[in-house]
Amino acid sequence: SIKLSKLRLSPINVRTAPDEQLQIEPMAASIEAKGVLQNLLVTPAKKPRGTYEVFDGGRRWRGLQLLVERGTIVADDYDVPVKVLTGDDATLSETSTAANFHQLKLTPAEECRAFQHFIGSTGDLDAVAKRFGVTRRFVEGRLRLASLAEPIFAALSAGEITLD
Repeated sequence: SIKLSKLRLSPINVRTAPDEQLQIEPMAASIEAKGVLQNLLVTPAKKPRGTYEVFDGGRRWRGLQLLVERGTIVADDYDVPVKVLTGDDATLSETSTAANFHQLKLTPAEECRAFQHFIGSTGDLDAVAKRFGVTRRFVEGRLRLASLAEPIFAALSAGEITLD
């Protein structure tokens, strides 16, 4: 692990969408609730000595920065799990692309069942919404979908119908 204050975003990170499209708020909520669950990929920076550039994990890094801004964590004290890799920019950029290329988002049906499980164990919609960085209304919507008649829910699970 490396202290958050020793990390900065690398210019070779392949994810270049603007912050407002990256859903940093839900990421920060997840990190606050569960910590950083997946190592950031970093490489030693040329200057200043002892610092590292994040070439994969920019959303997690931004989420951590948001928590610093809010005073939830302290950058000099917060240990971030990382994997340190070295190589030329092309190799590191390819590694960043490979790490992102095959990620799949949960389907709406999977979200429904997961929220149904979490609510069943705690009964607290607001706490679940906060931990996942979504609104109470979003969780309520997924719970309503989970209560669909089984043939309809099965079709949603199989991708035969969409939320629309």
